[in-house]
Amino acid sequence: MENVKEAVPNEEKKGLMPSEEKPWLKFYDQVYSEDAIPDVSMYQLIEEQNKNRLKQVAIDLRTSANDFSKGIQITYEDFFKRIKKNAKASSVMGIKKDDIVPLLLPNVPEARTLIYSNSIIGSVSYPISPLLPVKQLEQLISDNQIKNLFIFKGFYEKYAQALDNSSLENIVCLDGSESLPESIRKLKQMKDALIRKKGSVLLPVNKKLISWDEYQKNSKEIKADLTPFYEADHVAAIIGTSGTTGSSKGVCLTDRNINAAALNYYYGNVFEGKTFLDALLPSIGYGISMLHYQTVAGKKVYLLPELLTTRTAEAFSKLKPDHFPGGPVHYINLRASDEFKEGRIPEHENYISGGASLPNDVERTLNGVGEGYQEEGINNDIVVRQGYGLSENVATGTYSKRGSYIFGSIGIPMMYNTIGVFKPGTDEELGYNEQGELCITGPCVMKGYLNNQEETDKVVKVHRDGKKWIHTKDITYMDEQGHIFFVDRIKNIFMRTGFNVHPSAISEYINSIPSVRNSAVIGFDHPAEQAVPIAFLELEPSALKNKSQEEILQEVHDLCYQNLEETSVPFDYVVVDALPINAGGKIDQGAIKQASGIDLARDGKVLQKTLTFQKKA
Repeated sequence: MENVKEAVPNEEKKGLMPSEEKPWLKFYDQVYSEDAIPDVSMYQLIEEQNKNRLKQVAIDLRTSANDFSKGIQITYEDFFKRIKKNAKASSVMGIKKDDIVPLLLPNVPEARTLIYSNSIIGSVSYPISPLLPVKQLEQLISDNQIKNLFIFKGFYEKYAQALDNSSLENIVCLDGSESLPESIRKLKQMKDALIRKKGSVLLPVNKKLISWDEYQKNSKEIKADLTPFYEADHVAAIIGTSGTTGSSKGVCLTDRNINAAALNYYYGNVFEGKTFLDALLPSIGYGISMLHYQTVAGKKVYLLPELLTTRTAEAFSKLKPDHFPGGPVHYINLRASDEFKEGRIPEHENYISGGASLPNDVERTLNGVGEGYQEEGINNDIVVRQGYGLSENVATGTYSKRGSYIFGSIGIPMMYNTIGVFKPGTDEELGYNEQGELCITGPCVMKGYLNNQEETDKVVKVHRDGKKWIHTKDITYMDEQGHIFFVDRIKNIFMRTGFNVHPSAISEYINSIPSVRNSAVIGFDHPAEQAVPIAFLELEPSALKNKSQEEILQEVHDLCYQNLEETSVPFDYVVVDALPINAGGKIDQGAIKQASGIDLARDGKVLQKTLTFQKKA
């Protein structure tokens, strides 16, 4: 990149370093010190924040099955009643302080209320992705002597054997009807009673299994509300992640971590509108930071219990939310939608893209701006603003808040974060416009990985300033105003015949070709060239009306050859029907690599030129 300079040794630099100068603070109307973060639990913070909002709507549950209409509304008053009832029921069931409570649930109200009821008790919420391998859940339960678990009925079959053979005492199974109005639930109970009478089984057979209704009945044994628990540095939640080092781990987050993440948004006036559309799983850092902020700020949330991808534009048009937290896949599909092409995307405050870097061509098309554009004042025509975070920092790192947007940037540091770019693996900070490893310090930095000090020490390091910094393994640079630009993951960069190859840059270029909807570029070992890039392409359906697949691939190859360095030209191309997306909203490169079966040392070439990931109806 032309505007990226070579690193200059520290002794030759003058003045403050970027992490000391903090030029990004000029974009905040008011800066709150860390003293403004109260010493309270997650639950205590939302209770205080919403004491005057009890009649307002907290959750409006929608589904794509009924075209996002006929929502079930839950007021803040009802939301708190449910939390307190759950806390009593869980306490009677035997859940106590410091117990880890796995929640294998979709994005439903019960997932939210259980997280806060665990906060009242002092137990630890561990939202689990339904993509977690069975063996890993089995190991988690065994290693942590877990006794109680909540699971959605649709996920049960996958984990049935592991759960049945475990040390669990109670498995609370939810069927999706829990938030229905009482009158409808009573009708359902009558229907269920008839089914039982006929001898059919409603729940999977497991003596540890209890229904949500049976669980709720426990609450009647305790009359008064429980006194909320709080203890400084207490772990409130654990989020599973492959982390910056690639192996599965549990990120331990304290009340202060999660409260600071919510207040990063709140005090920074990042989301001024009243409504959110939320389809994020609570099992990712992005999900838990968003749900806590939304509750702290008293927002009305259109809650979708399913992963929203192809129908993003339709949901926007029907619900007209002020805000939407999503990932690149949502905006790639938004760009391709009739709603966007015909100018039918409703007015909004801001939509967010996080989880992975947004392709420049998607950002250019949606926002109607390009290279060199910088927001002056507030541009209400900006559709999507990028953000950046990782679970180890409660997914709140940077954000292109209103008034700070610049094309191609992943944003400025959020208020409570101090961010610097360092020589990879060291505490030697680099200057403006110098490429290095992005590192973060501040009150959102995790306590550590669950039962894994060795992995914690690889990621959280004490610098010469005495502060704990997260080393993200992401290569970035920062301009003089504090805007941060993503370059690539350290682990993605590989050598081809002695030259560095950046897969993200290759993918970025390929995505600019009109015939390509989206792409992933992955490095594969090669017996003669060290490693080579192979491009996996999701083609635009409209392009296939005029050209054959072979013609499009030849066109892509020719353009890459003409516009990229020779070592960055893909070794080969594979067409996919749809790039697989993981629970965090990122392209699942592991799934692609495994399904491809590519072994160049063995075969010398790519054998499969097409791959299918999308399930057909």
